[in-house]
Amino acid sequence: MAFKGKLIGALLGSLAGPMGTILGGLVGHFYDRATEERDATGRIGQRSRGAEDSISAAQLDFLTSLIGLSIAVANADRHVRVSQIDALKAFFRQNFPYSQDDHRVIQAVIDETFINRERLDVDALASYYRLSSSPAGRLLLLRLLYKIAEADKRGVSQAEEQLIRRITATLRIDAASYQSMAAEFKQEDNRAYGILGISPDARNDQIRSVYRRLAAQYHPDTVANLGEEFTKVAEEKFKLINKAYGEIRAQRGF
Repeated sequence: MAFKGKLIGALLGSLAGPMGTILGGLVGHFYDRATEERDATGRIGQRSRGAEDSISAAQLDFLTSLIGLSIAVANADRHVRVSQIDALKAFFRQNFPYSQDDHRVIQAVIDETFINRERLDVDALASYYRLSSSPAGRLLLLRLLYKIAEADKRGVSQAEEQLIRRITATLRIDAASYQSMAAEFKQEDNRAYGILGISPDARNDQIRSVYRRLAAQYHPDTVANLGEEFTKVAEEKFKLINKAYGEIRAQRGF
């Protein structure tokens, strides 16, 4: 993914939603950087014929929504820790194969959003993402919010989980999908059933039907428009669903 030379237009365009005011301070920085590139290359803002545009509006919307909502979740009890912000930065470094330059930009966005965290309008940001994304993209966002909240050594706090529930409602993710996602991050009895969002009393034919629905719902191809890095994250959930189904089949012998 290459942000360089496109950020000024991207931030003023596709990110002009709730994050626009939060990222306002960065626009000048990116404009200065874009100006330097223009002076160096003489063709800033233009692509050579046949060059691949490696970043889309969908990816930018996803990244900024993820960062904004993640910091809002970390700040759910109004006592966000530096360790949580460090965990968020580490999460991006470890999970997304961006260039060092791109990661510096992401780190700057995280820092600026953290500084302005009290100005975050969670409902507006979640609504903005709901309107600009697919159902699969919303589910992926929900999963990553849980993963990032869990990355801090405290794990997912009650306040964080309550805010994630609120975000889930604004994203209009159904209760069954939410319960399936939440079960992934809890070590409880009958966890395999929880991941599939079904009761241990469910019939075998019901389990098969739910599995087929979830396998289609969480297939990595459903978020292919967000790029390879997000497809890989989606694969984790897909594998968990298959593992849970396999465990239940082994227990029941069908």
